[in-house]
Amino acid sequence: MRALIILTLLIPFFAISQEKEYIITKNNDTIYGKVIRRTNFVNPSKVSFKIKNKNGKKTLINPSEVKTIRSLKGLDGDCYITTIYDEWYIKRIINGRIKVFQLIDGTIFYVSKDDSKIVSTDIGSLFSGKKAHSQVRPLIEDKPKILKEFDALKGTQKNIMYIIEKYNNAEK
Repeated sequence: MRALIILTLLIPFFAISQEKEYIITKNNDTIYGKVIRRTNFVNPSKVSFKIKNKNGKKTLINPSEVKTIRSLKGLDGDCYITTIYDEWYIKRIINGRIKVFQLIDGTIFYVSKDDSKIVSTDIGSLFSGKKAHSQVRPLIEDKPKILKEFDALKGTQKNIMYIIEKYNNAEK
């Protein structure tokens, strides 16, 4: 009985420890290894990633060759990172029908609905609540109940993220 209890307690640990960091290239190749984030101290907005294989060899990841990076314990935490315009890395903040991304080195947010082109928004920008609200509004117009609630809220980053999460959960 004691062995069964211990085994039951350890199953979640083994399931979590099985996760691995990886990159998916634009050619749909998956490369497993430890993902390492580097910041250029001369130009802090220049972020790059390397992947370290099991032999310790580090390879610089070119943003133009990457579709997705799966990071678990790096500087960016447990997240998915993608690229935009084959130049910059962006972190996926919300996943669902509407996806929200944030530039790795700043506060610029991007959105995409139904895997359309990723576009910049003013979510998170100071003094631009009305503009951010108007940029997100068309994304949720097909859900009148959620749209009505959204229109009653101020266009703060917190409110916009809340509505997008609610919209995505309503799809399920």
